Formats: sequence, structure tokens, C-alpha cells
Amino acid sequence: MLTIDILKQYLPLCWFGRDPLELTRSMSFFRLNLLFYFVVEYFMQANMTDDPFESFIEVGIQTILTLLFIGFVLLLNKTLYVYIQITTAIIFCSNVISFFIVPLLIWLTVTEDVLSYYLLALIVLWEFMLVAYILRKALTINLPASLALAVFYFITAYLGAFAVGQLLL
Repeated sequence: MLTIDILKQYLPLCWFGRDPLELTRSMSFFRLNLLFYFVVEYFMQANMTDDPFESFIEVGIQTILTLLFIGFVLLLNKTLYVYIQITTAIIFCSNVISFFIVPLLIWLTVTEDVLSYYLLALIVLWEFMLVAYILRKALTINLPASLALAVFYFITAYLGAFAVGQLLL
């Protein structure tokens, strides 16, 4: 299947319009999304720190923790067979949100306008709700459980990467 066709399948997921379990499983699409995710996260991290090597290590740790967290949760639920679809769904949604968040971060840095902070909070909430939605559908759990797992996901991936990065560097 062509990447454009797969992209058209995954895009409605960003607006809570698809079930991630019904999406096409594609290793090449997964790899492309993972590469894009890494590059965008590195770009954002490198702009926040002075050390590009530190940013590279931290984003690498964040990516590994993201992949491990999703795999661990699916393993506990005995649904590891949907790992590619669910991981691709979460990373794809993060990539789509990056299209909105990168210009917003530039606007926020340049102007420090109050509206930019509100929009940033809305976009972060959107990503949080998408992760909760994907986990709820993948694990067939209720909304409070998926929200709790989404909190653990963000703590593990982002704060965990920061903590491990501080210990290593």
C-alpha cells in the first residue's frame, strides 16, 4: 500500500475519527514516522539546550522509553500483536501535532504573548487526549484508566528521558 494511502487512513485518528486497531500495519510507515518524530523532537530539544550532543542523547532516550512503554503496556494486556499499529498511531499523532506546535513555540519564544501560552496548553491537552484515546481503544479500557495510562506515558517518556539524561550527562 502506498504511503499516501496509509497517511489518509491515519490522519482521521488525530481528530478521534478512527479506531487505531483498524489501521494498516506497515513497517515502512512506522519507520518513516519514527524518523520524523526523532528529527522534530531533536529540533525542539536542541533549541531549548545549548548542547546538541545532550539533545541527541535525551531525544534518543525519550524515543526508546516511548517504544518500551507502549510495548510493556501491550505486553501486560496480551495485545503485543498490535504493537506496530499502536506505536505508529501514537507517533503519527505526535508528528501531526508537531506541525502545529513548532510554529507556536517559535511564536511563543519571539513574542511571549499570553495567547501563545493558551494555545500551547490546548495543543498539549490535545496530544494527551489522543494518547489516552489510542490506549483506550487498543487496550479496551475505560476513560479514567486510559487517562491514567496517558499520564504514566508522558511521565515515562518525557520526564524519564530528562532524568536519565541528567544522570548520564
